[in-house]
Amino acid sequence: MESKWLAMVLVVLSLGSGLCDGCLEEERFALFQLKPFFEFIDYKFQDLINDDFVYEKESSSNCCEWERVECNPITRRVTHLFLNYSSNMEIDWYLNASLFLPFEKLQSIFLRGNFITGCVANQGFERLSSKLDKLENLDLSNNHFNNSILASLSELSSLKSLNLAGNVFTRSNPTNGIEMLSKLNNLETLDLSFNRLANNILSQLDGFASLKSLRLEYCELKRTLDIQESNNNWMNLKELYLGGNEIKSLGSLFHEKEGMKFNKLEVLSLNGNLFNNSVFSSLVELSNLKSLDLSGNQLEGAIYTKDLNALSNLEELILDYNEVNGFIPSQGLRLMNLKHLDLSNNGFNNSILASLATLPNLKTLSIGISQCNGLIDMKDLYGLGKLEELTMASYIDAYTEADADAGCSFSLQSLGFFPTLNTLSLDGFNINETTMASYSRNTDFTSLKRLKLLYCNVNKNLTRQEGLNLRSLEELELSYSSLPSNFIQVFGPLISLKKLTASDIDGNNSPPMHGRYSIFSYSSF
Repeated sequence: MESKWLAMVLVVLSLGSGLCDGCLEEERFALFQLKPFFEFIDYKFQDLINDDFVYEKESSSNCCEWERVECNPITRRVTHLFLNYSSNMEIDWYLNASLFLPFEKLQSIFLRGNFITGCVANQGFERLSSKLDKLENLDLSNNHFNNSILASLSELSSLKSLNLAGNVFTRSNPTNGIEMLSKLNNLETLDLSFNRLANNILSQLDGFASLKSLRLEYCELKRTLDIQESNNNWMNLKELYLGGNEIKSLGSLFHEKEGMKFNKLEVLSLNGNLFNNSVFSSLVELSNLKSLDLSGNQLEGAIYTKDLNALSNLEELILDYNEVNGFIPSQGLRLMNLKHLDLSNNGFNNSILASLATLPNLKTLSIGISQCNGLIDMKDLYGLGKLEELTMASYIDAYTEADADAGCSFSLQSLGFFPTLNTLSLDGFNINETTMASYSRNTDFTSLKRLKLLYCNVNKNLTRQEGLNLRSLEELELSYSSLPSNFIQVFGPLISLKKLTASDIDGNNSPPMHGRYSIFSYSSF
């Protein structure tokens, strides 16, 4: 009986609130008021493989079922508008932000990539502050807003996330608009990437007491970041992204006694800058740092482990695309919490593996060997008992070497040292009979699910005796490799295989066909 009364009450409330076809009639009307500016508001949006866009009109008259609209499931009030790339205008235009006023329960507005250059006079985002007190997320990225929009945005006190990446903000800021944004006391995430900003940008942002994540990528920041003075309002910051600039030095940025306090910083991305090895001494006070990305910088030679070891909570370290060739001392790394390490595209030789044996909790390792002749001795990594993913590349291309025994050799049987390994990717290695025979016969690799051999030369004299038990293997890629005619027998019955990719390989036998689907192109069997 009570359930019947409840159903009747809900019906009455729905009729009284003007619900039509599942959404509030006033809000449905407001959506169509937006349509002249966001033509595809009532269209589905799909990104095709060839990067073209296809638009399919919504079939439902219930606006809450549209892909670009999200409603509260109980009240049916619109809570999120996904209007990214929904304008068909090819020229800059001015937005009337008042059109969003009917959506009083709106929490998120996404307006990325719509050629918006500003707001209509007296109809800017400040108009929303009186009614849209639940608005927390605003994405204006990839438009043409300039500094003049900042004063309007500073009135949206409920905002927690603001994305202004890819606009046309400039270094000259006579109205101190950036500082005005500090009125957003609840702001936790701010993205200013892909704008032209001055090196004192951090000083301008010093008033953001609640900020947890800050992105300043590709902002043309140069040389040393300028920190003139600080109110220590960075104590809540957890993520800082500074990639793609031309920064050479962090100065006293992270020195608590001179600069600001970054006590809670966990993620620091410095990729694509001009840092050299001295950068590590600038980071030693970041005791809570968990992720550090220094890829694509000017690191070279050997890295002293003392400063690195100070980052005792580090879980992820990315150093790819530098010119690092080792660590001093060679076995001095003591990053006991490190789980993910990327050392690819550097200048390491075989001995680097011994330097990594002291990382007992490592789960993923990517490494490139540029100086190698002979067998890669995986016994040096025996201490990595939790390793799950291993990516190794030899920059001496075994597939193109005239002498197949030259360059780097790898024994698949050495995987017996890593009982938890589920993914292995090898690029440019020789795999031959003599190297495989040098290891024990523990070849039952039930944990291995994915195996990729790129530009590898598998010796034609391999026999089943030296073969592998890959019964659990689900994905196998053999692209650009030279394989023996008996490689099916060598790899064993692949009864769990779901995906096989064999592009541009050289061999005389057909691949196994147990998988759900296979990909073959330019293969010679």
